[in-house]
Amino acid sequence: MKSRLRAALHVGWIALATLAAIMALGFAIDRVSASPDLCNACHEMKPAVASWKTSSHTRVACSKCHETPRPWYQLPVTLWERGGLLGRDLGAHVSGGTGRTPTAVPDETCLQCHDLGREITMRYGTLIKHSEHAQRNKSCVSCHLWTGHPDPAADRPLLLMSQCFTCHGQAAQPKASGTCNTCHPASFDKRPASHAPSNWQAAHGKNAKADQPECLMCHEETTCRTCHGLEMPHPPTWAEGATGHGVIAAKNRSTCTKCHAGGVQFCSMCHHGGYDTKRGPWVSQHPDAVEKSGAAACIECHGPMYCVRCHTATDD
Repeated sequence: MKSRLRAALHVGWIALATLAAIMALGFAIDRVSASPDLCNACHEMKPAVASWKTSSHTRVACSKCHETPRPWYQLPVTLWERGGLLGRDLGAHVSGGTGRTPTAVPDETCLQCHDLGREITMRYGTLIKHSEHAQRNKSCVSCHLWTGHPDPAADRPLLLMSQCFTCHGQAAQPKASGTCNTCHPASFDKRPASHAPSNWQAAHGKNAKADQPECLMCHEETTCRTCHGLEMPHPPTWAEGATGHGVIAAKNRSTCTKCHAGGVQFCSMCHHGGYDTKRGPWVSQHPDAVEKSGAAACIECHGPMYCVRCHTATDD
């Protein structure tokens, strides 16, 4: 009888030790497979991991948001699910596809950590009441689209504000007001970090062309015209010589030089074929072009008497 009991205990201890080992192995695999380092090992995932590292969720593992929340005892189901996703992505990698499709994070996942009644407070005071937006929008990601993976190169406040402007706006009848005091207290510094450099006024054109709606979150469209003195961005017909920008340039060259440095040499880049910036101004290069192709091309824009003004002048 004692020998049977001893054998049963022995088997029980072996089973318990085996179960503990399996659980320990499972939790170890869980820890490794949930790590962003594993995601970053796949080059297709590197951009997503890089953007996550600049987010406010850098202490939150990928699996915390991108998996169905389950209690700890359902770990085998979670690991089985991860194995399937890994197989899918490896297959896509071998075949040259992406294997990943963007999926919206369900509210239940967000609510593991966040409270819908929470008020967003920033350095200068309360800006947003979650309860109002949660009741109206019915979805966390309707506002928090870029929270976990913001564009690392973007101005963070403007990137987040662009999501607000899916409802808020400066249009005649937006879904919600886009005026500053709707969200921002008077003490809030509304000047974005991108505007801080001293050369911003001269350099902002590149940003404006890349994403004009971002500018229009704060500025009215007429602001561009008022400052530049003409339609901005330039209309499609702008490059049509005398019928386009030529009229403005002839009337007031300073309108052009507000943004385009280099004066007449900037114009030469387009208007004088063969212009070489390393050889100095066009006036010193144009004899070669005239000798090679004749003066007909010059006269088309400058008129027949233009050359005479210089070539018949005498030194006193």
